Amino acid sequence: MKETTLNANVQAVLDVLRATEQHPTALEIYEEVRHERPRIGLATIYRILHQLTQQEIIKAIGENDSRYDAHIQRHDHAVCTTCGALLDIPVEVNLTSEALQAAASAAGIELTSHEVRLYGRCAACQGR
Repeated sequence: MKETTLNANVQAVLDVLRATEQHPTALEIYEEVRHERPRIGLATIYRILHQLTQQEIIKAIGENDSRYDAHIQRHDHAVCTTCGALLDIPVEVNLTSEALQAAASAAGIELTSHEVRLYGRCAACQGR
């Protein structure tokens, strides 16, 4: 799917993802897209997200409650253990190739990519 030939529903999903620095769920994307495309169905949103992820135009983050990111270059995330916010880490976290390979080997996998996740309380939750 070339971006120049995207249909209106696909473009609306991409517009929502590119307009936010958050990592919305499919349901959150659906709620936003419905403002512009009120007849769109949730199943269509899931189908579009799956296609865009398969084509590596966007990135799915997480296993069960997937969140989506239009920023597909390798970057790391922080997760709030109180509210569940998923935040981009604005600095590069450097790990040596040797450390990554050793960790992958210990887990019994062949390393193809990696992501660092930090867990703690976000600024909003710290202030509560």
